[in-house]
Amino acid sequence: MLNRLKISNFALVEDVELTLGKGMTVLTGETGAGKSVIVTALGLVLGDRADREHIRHGTTLATVEATFTVDRMARTYRDRFEEFLSNNEFTVTRELRKDGSSKVRLNGMTTTVAKLRELTSPLAEILGQHANQLLLDESNHLLFLDRFAALDSDREEIAELYTAWEKAHNHLKKIKARRDQLAKERELLLFQQNEIDQAQIRVGEEEELVAERRILDSSRTLIESSALLQEILDGEGHSVLDNLRAARKEIDKIAAIDPALQPQVEQVADLDFRLEDLRAYFEQYGSSIPDDPKRLEEINLRLDDIYNLKQKYGGSEDSILRMLEDIQQKLVDRPDIDIQISTLERDTRERREHYAVKALTLSEVRKKAAKYLQKLTVKELKDLAIDKAGFECDFVYEDRSGGVEIDGRTVKPHPHGLENVYFRFSANPGEPLKSLVRTASGGEISRVLLALKAAEKKNNNLAQSLLVFDEVDAGIGGQTGIEVGKKIKKLAESAQVLVITHLHQIARLADQHLLATKTTARGKRITIDVAQLDAAGVQDELNRMVALPED
Repeated sequence: MLNRLKISNFALVEDVELTLGKGMTVLTGETGAGKSVIVTALGLVLGDRADREHIRHGTTLATVEATFTVDRMARTYRDRFEEFLSNNEFTVTRELRKDGSSKVRLNGMTTTVAKLRELTSPLAEILGQHANQLLLDESNHLLFLDRFAALDSDREEIAELYTAWEKAHNHLKKIKARRDQLAKERELLLFQQNEIDQAQIRVGEEEELVAERRILDSSRTLIESSALLQEILDGEGHSVLDNLRAARKEIDKIAAIDPALQPQVEQVADLDFRLEDLRAYFEQYGSSIPDDPKRLEEINLRLDDIYNLKQKYGGSEDSILRMLEDIQQKLVDRPDIDIQISTLERDTRERREHYAVKALTLSEVRKKAAKYLQKLTVKELKDLAIDKAGFECDFVYEDRSGGVEIDGRTVKPHPHGLENVYFRFSANPGEPLKSLVRTASGGEISRVLLALKAAEKKNNNLAQSLLVFDEVDAGIGGQTGIEVGKKIKKLAESAQVLVITHLHQIARLADQHLLATKTTARGKRITIDVAQLDAAGVQDELNRMVALPED
């Protein structure tokens, strides 16, 4: 329950402090009197987003403070937030500064907006035009059903199971893709290994082949030159050896006369022997020169192979062999990914089964809850002057191969479960049920929202202890306004209710009446004030609301 709300320097509010009691409180005032500002400030202490534009002009700090009592809440709630409670009570303070910074305090302890929202969400709910918009979006209808059935924790659990399953599934897909990639890489590595192995690369081979090819390319020249050298050294006519041997005879002759020439005799004899050896060498060399076109073709093909391998594997015979060693090591180091995939497949199956079991159970609970919600909503709508209303929760599934089987169908799983739920509605007897968002008028939407909230209160004892209705009576009046007022009054028997309204039919049912006004008394600046009315003040305000003249 909200006990106190204090607002300072917020929008046009300079300083307002409200004390709220049990039952039904209404806040009224002229259009533009500032009622929405009060609701916006209350939203801040419930965890809504802060906006520095709400800071009152001429000031640097806006503050909203609220004190809540939680003695009626479940023990589990009090245990969960015990650190923030003092005698089953806590005070929220939101501060907004011009520099854009914002602070949240719970009983003086700094905390986060997320923690504040978590703490206050079971305590209070603001229903207004935003709630109407939520109802007008079919994707939110399942939220209304789950809220009615108190399935928030189940919804969170199914979302966690779905996320875990999806994460495992995506990881498995990633690893399988990696396996396919590794298989392709292995195939390439095996091809490369085989290619290099078959080539039988040897360091120095290319140099040897180039030298051999040079000889084969010039074999005719080498043979002809060898023959010519033999002819020069020992051919017919005046060959080198003939001339040398003639010279040797002459030297032998004179050496016989002059023994001092004996060394020259030996030198000439040595030259004779050496030239003879040289001639014999070129004779042998010339006969050994190959003239083999086939071998030349083989060498050229082999050099082409070596060149191609060098281009692919590093530019040298040595680098090709190092690449072979690297390839062989990679083939040894390939991870056994099939074992990992097997483990992941089992994990994914288990997570899918956990999700499926929970989702199927949740579906059954939702179907039972939907029947009860339909029954209660129709009854509540009757109380709201839609006597022959039709209301139904339509469960819609999307077929999906590989999904979860339900009622003989394989359907697509979602983070919220297997189904989507859409409300079908008819305000007139005999008319078929159609989409609520396409057929209901604005006034009917407001009453359906109120009926859903009333049904939720009947079904769920842990529903919010504070309900704020921000002009949910838009588009209605007359007898319908009376019925809406009675319904809100009925809700106030089990919850604290704050109603912002323009209808006197609703306002006259209040246990406490607050009036919002704009004044210019303080330095001629417009200021929003909120006052609690006494009996006379209530009568005056009701007269204004029905435009009755004062006495």
